[in-house]
Amino acid sequence: MRRLTYLLAFALTLPFFANAQSNEREANFQFKQANYALAYRLYNDIYKKDTNNVDVNYYLGACRICAGAAPHLALNNLLKAADKYGSKTDFQLLLAYAYLYNYKFDEARKACDLAKDAKNMDGRPEDAVLLKKKIDNAERMIKTPLNVSFVNLGKGINSELNEETPMLSANDEMLLYTTNRKYDNVIKMYTYDVLFSPSDMGDYKKNRPAAAINSQDDEFLAGISRSGSHVFFQLQGVDAFQDLLATETNGINMKGKLMLPEPLNSKSAETAICESASGDTMIFSSDRAGGFGCRDLYMSIKLPTGNYGEPINLGKNINTKYNEDFPMLSADGKQLFFCSDGEESMGGFDIFVSDINPETGEFGKPRNIGYPLNDVFDNKTIAYSLDGRYAYVSAIRPDSYGFADLYRVIFNDKDPSVKIYRVKMKQGTGETATDFADTDSSIKAVVYNAKTKTVFGTYNYNAANSQFTIALPPGNYTLEVKGDKIQDYSTKVNVSSAPGKKIENLNCSLVVK
Repeated sequence: MRRLTYLLAFALTLPFFANAQSNEREANFQFKQANYALAYRLYNDIYKKDTNNVDVNYYLGACRICAGAAPHLALNNLLKAADKYGSKTDFQLLLAYAYLYNYKFDEARKACDLAKDAKNMDGRPEDAVLLKKKIDNAERMIKTPLNVSFVNLGKGINSELNEETPMLSANDEMLLYTTNRKYDNVIKMYTYDVLFSPSDMGDYKKNRPAAAINSQDDEFLAGISRSGSHVFFQLQGVDAFQDLLATETNGINMKGKLMLPEPLNSKSAETAICESASGDTMIFSSDRAGGFGCRDLYMSIKLPTGNYGEPINLGKNINTKYNEDFPMLSADGKQLFFCSDGEESMGGFDIFVSDINPETGEFGKPRNIGYPLNDVFDNKTIAYSLDGRYAYVSAIRPDSYGFADLYRVIFNDKDPSVKIYRVKMKQGTGETATDFADTDSSIKAVVYNAKTKTVFGTYNYNAANSQFTIALPPGNYTLEVKGDKIQDYSTKVNVSSAPGKKIENLNCSLVVK
């Protein structure tokens, strides 16, 4: 997380350790460079040897918040440093965030008041006012949580660093995201790359580097095209700095790099972009002059010449004086999702959705998608599966491996998509197996719940096509096939909760008595 770096501008004037060792000097240097992820690691090593060092506790707590490194644990560090640093306005803002990250709303408000009213103003009083509004939002929203479940995608996807901004390709074939897990020994920094995970029967288990995108510079996933033709990314390097590029996609294959033309790119920073299914509309974020505040969302229409028209600001119904970022169109093109760190969020960035009028193309009043899809940390993107029962988010949760991890969200109120199993009866094994076409009416299939051992259903055999047809919701089952002329047959059937193919073929090798 880099959203709070302005809070620490004052820290450059604070005295560092007078008798610093080499690792302390390196930590201080990385802190000055706003390289908070690395500074956190260095300070944490020092902290393990001296947990009561006031200076180390302060800087470690600050790094936890700015790097998103288990930021809720920053509270303990900052409280240990309160006597020395508590008079600093910016310290009180950090402390307010630390309380918020622990859902201690009253204490967070008090810290905001101390920051807002402090005479030695190092920070901006409006920051404390804004944060206090977000605290009120958080306390209100957690009282009406959505009925969802979170499943960590595991070590094949997540690392001890940040996994952020998940996005699904147009047909759910791959899950893409940004990570800073790679450490560059030359520049002594964690660098950002784009990774992806191909669908494995609707599940996403192992990551691959997006070789067509990544280089020695920092690349950030910026968006996808609804047609599935391109993946967009932001480059922060020598050849381009905070500009948008595209790579062509064909399924999970990506090739080439193309700098997006003006006016999509400008001399200002462009962060994220999405393309309509028709390919004639781009919606992107930029901090170019003439907006409502920081980063705004703009729309550009492709002209008959093939060039893009002058960008149109999406207006005050979408944009605020704060940051709006990461626009994403729904699969049907009827909704626009984006994130904002303005007055309606719970802490950092929250995800909002706006309905698009199909006749006028106007964007409706955005609404917060709710807790816990949004929480007190940064929430920037949500990637919905095509069937709408699942989504993928980046979140900091108790079972995270390090910083922010990727999670599958299950919408419990939405009926799970059943999977159809065509259970084919075979006589014999291997290539010599033949269809079992006996018309014996005694043959039946019984499906048991593997955990409770209760019968889920009993199914009759269709001799005309030598199979049973069984519909099963997600879960673990035991399938038994019995009949007067065959030996009993049993097999395990595990139906994943992940989206995937709707129909599966299952062969049963029967032995005739």
